[in-house]
Amino acid sequence: MKKNYAIKITFIALLLGLFTSCTKQKNLIYFQTDKLKTPPMQVYEYPNGQTNDSPDYLLQEHDMLYVQIYSTVDDEAAKLFGSTNSTSNYYSQAESNVYLSAYEINADGNISIPTIGEVKVADLTVEQAKDLIQKKAEEYTSNVTVICKMVTFRIRVTGEVNKPGIYTFYQPAVDIYDALISAGDLTYDGDRSKVRIIRKTNTEDIVYTLDIRKTSVMRDKKYYLRPGDIVYVQPNKKTKALTTINHPLSTISYALSVVSSLASVIAIIVALKK
Repeated sequence: MKKNYAIKITFIALLLGLFTSCTKQKNLIYFQTDKLKTPPMQVYEYPNGQTNDSPDYLLQEHDMLYVQIYSTVDDEAAKLFGSTNSTSNYYSQAESNVYLSAYEINADGNISIPTIGEVKVADLTVEQAKDLIQKKAEEYTSNVTVICKMVTFRIRVTGEVNKPGIYTFYQPAVDIYDALISAGDLTYDGDRSKVRIIRKTNTEDIVYTLDIRKTSVMRDKKYYLRPGDIVYVQPNKKTKALTTINHPLSTISYALSVVSSLASVIAIIVALKK
């Protein structure tokens, strides 16, 4: 009787150990309400004067701009500005070559373009810088088209993601999901409630924390990243243990070994009592 009771207690303890280590499904799902529920549809209407548009990034010192100027009128015109008369040149170059061909914004906020000379682009958006460069280029030739891209929008993603690394984006706005998707999304062990953004400025170091499970994160001002940001996903302590969902084979092996060990102990105790 005592032997059966001991076996039952052991079995119950084993089950509790297995299932208490499992992470609740709601902690793994994105785009939930703040109460961590997933309704059929969520709609948030922004108050007057507010929008969900991405903030415009303003160029600053040490940013690198790739600038290509070409003209449909004169093939030689592009050479005046150190460019080739081909729109595919930017897209066909390797990333390293694009970087080496870019212009660095100096301490005065300028870039120096052949023939045109110094152009002040600091505190402008990339689109505004492109328009300014085009306006100056048109002083030398007509039918000018300008390609202007920032090549230093790099984000470092580390921690519990499938592909940690440095990622370069060629778009004017990058949000937290852009970075995480590029890094192969979070691992099962990644804590989705505490994704950190580390941001360095000239005067301070800032660490933000986002809960990416909630739809409201898209209304957070920290939702959009800045060049040089580090995204760190910390591990979830609960999911670091073996679970029946995450590591089924390992869990079964672990469970069998525990049962075997307990059975041996019980057998020894029973044998000693005889």
